[in-house]
Amino acid sequence: MNWLSQNLAWVLLSGTAVIALVAWQRYMSRAENQNSAELYTTQQYSPAADDPVTGDKVGIAHATPANFEGKTYFFESESSRAVFQQDPERYVHRHHRHHDCC
Repeated sequence: MNWLSQNLAWVLLSGTAVIALVAWQRYMSRAENQNSAELYTTQQYSPAADDPVTGDKVGIAHATPANFEGKTYFFESESSRAVFQQDPERYVHRHHRHHDCC
């Protein structure tokens, strides 16, 4: 008898085990993806923005907005918005100050 006929049962058993493990891993991965999608759709999601004057995170739903150069900026308070409106370019272009060109 050759090797394959002597070990055919073990070869089939290990092949079945590998297929079962791959199927189980795919099933669990799909279940995790469905659970994470449910979390994102059921959670209360409130986008946030940075207040250009203070640098603090501000929930857009509760922020005080102002427009400048076609863009909407969000502020944590009316006083922060008033400071911005006095000199908006100072706060809008703040991140460019390290450049020599602008």
